[in-house]
Amino acid sequence: MLPAKVFPGTTRFMGHRGAVYVLSTDFGMDSFLSGSGDGSVVRWNIREPSTGTIVAKVGRAIFAMHHPVAGVVYLGDEDGGLHVVDLEHREEVQLEKAHGKGIFDITHLPDGRLVVAGGDGEISVWFPEGGGSLRLEHQRSIPLTDEKVRGLAPGLDGQLLAVACGDGRIHILDTADLNEQFTLAGHEIGANSLAWHPAKPVLVSGGKDGHIRLWHTGEAFKALHAFPAHKDAIYRLAFSPDGTKLASAGRDKSAKLWDADTFAPLRRLDRAHGGHGYSVNAVAWPDDRTVLTASDDKTIVAWDV
Repeated sequence: MLPAKVFPGTTRFMGHRGAVYVLSTDFGMDSFLSGSGDGSVVRWNIREPSTGTIVAKVGRAIFAMHHPVAGVVYLGDEDGGLHVVDLEHREEVQLEKAHGKGIFDITHLPDGRLVVAGGDGEISVWFPEGGGSLRLEHQRSIPLTDEKVRGLAPGLDGQLLAVACGDGRIHILDTADLNEQFTLAGHEIGANSLAWHPAKPVLVSGGKDGHIRLWHTGEAFKALHAFPAHKDAIYRLAFSPDGTKLASAGRDKSAKLWDADTFAPLRRLDRAHGGHGYSVNAVAWPDDRTVLTASDDKTIVAWDV
């Protein structure tokens, strides 16, 4: 038997029984959360990959996860269910049928409202009940497209929300009333993911066309530049905490790192270098020198970058 290959600088986390679709950094220094097609959320210690602990189980594939504070996580499932989970007691406190099809992203607005992106072409908006309760109240739903709503990204100044849609368009809404401010042509066959540049007036988008596109936020979101980044759909974009690198996750079985200043390629994170053999669905940065990737192969890899 040939010895297994060793890839310095990588750590593999195994235990999920389904594809891993979402990652979230945790509020402990050395931990993160993963959500999977097996319906579970696992908390991992980044230093001890064999010690994953299930902190939530919802019985449906988890497509979206939002972990804004230490005690709660919001989950979106394949059937449009929105789950509110109390992490301290590891129990689900609320389940709402938020959308007619799967939920693909969840985020918060500055005033505490939750926004949910649905496969039915709508975003839904939810208020926290308050008074110490983790429960949510539905405020409104806003139709945006006949296709899926795939990605949400609140602007760094809290004034705008960018929404990526399966028809290719990117909607820029104000966060106060969620009125449309700009509509961008986006990506010809579908927009999937968005990230606001931490140091430049630039919105970055990734689409089913495998391109990364840059939009000038200070000039009415004028198209700046586009370049082929992956050979297939880009599922997720994320800047490193120090703002020096951008990570992209692709259906072409790779993740890539880009210089955040020039967008020059820095590194390819693929199977040949210790990565995944199937679609890479998510990326996350627990710190400036570590990036996490999650895949259809049911594993997560931590890369020392």
